[in-house]
Amino acid sequence: MDLKSIDLSELRAMWAQGRERLEDVLRRTDPRGMTRPARDPDERAFLESIGGEGPFVEVDMPGWREWLARRGRPPGAAEPDK
Repeated sequence: MDLKSIDLSELRAMWAQGRERLEDVLRRTDPRGMTRPARDPDERAFLESIGGEGPFVEVDMPGWREWLARRGRPPGAAEPDK
């Protein structure tokens, strides 16, 4: 099969339309002042090293890490041994 003979025009048009829609949403969105739970320090260091921190301000949310630890357990389940 010759890859140069494959017609990708339909896909390219679909991708262009998706990019236009995304740009429209981004024009209407202002992330200034938005927050997210604080990341793990190792994750934050990695993201900083690749320039992928994102636009959100990290804040310490009491109980957030504890919720992450128990979110998959059914209500009333015993705490796992530490």
